[in-house]
Amino acid sequence: MKTNTSSLLLNIESTRLEMIQLARQFGYANPNVVKCSQKLDSLLNVYHSKMIKNKLA
Repeated sequence: MKTNTSSLLLNIESTRLEMIQLARQFGYANPNVVKCSQKLDSLLNVYHSKMIKNKLA
């Protein structure tokens, strides 16, 4: 998942808003909300890894 930091941040924010909207519509335990939450977790992990890598460089 190679991407630059600003597009990664936009994707994180977009996914976060999508998850909030889905949770309001279907509830937190809905499979679509859980899947979106997992996608957000993955994006946040990528971002965190990039930040750690940049700090060490």
